[in-house]
Amino acid sequence: MVRLQVSGHAEFASYGKDIVCAGVSALVETCILGIENISEFKPLVIKKDGYVLVEIPRDVSACARKKANIIMETILLGLKDISNSYPQYVQVTIKKEVQ
Repeated sequence: MVRLQVSGHAEFASYGKDIVCAGVSALVETCILGIENISEFKPLVIKKDGYVLVEIPRDVSACARKKANIIMETILLGLKDISNSYPQYVQVTIKKEVQ
């Protein structure tokens, strides 16, 4: 199962002026749109204040899964870049589960 979880608030600046939060949010929203429009399925998405989960269901075709994985890997590159620029505000953790 492949998923992207984002939690917390960057707290780089006040609400509405936080460029770090805006960058992370833009990447996550782009991930969702990319999966829906390029991979042609709706991922599981849960959004709450300070939390977003994007998950690729197990029952999607191999082709759709490959496209979604590429999109998620690309978003991960962007998140890592933001984390490198603002390490005190954004941390990226990668967890791999063996099934």
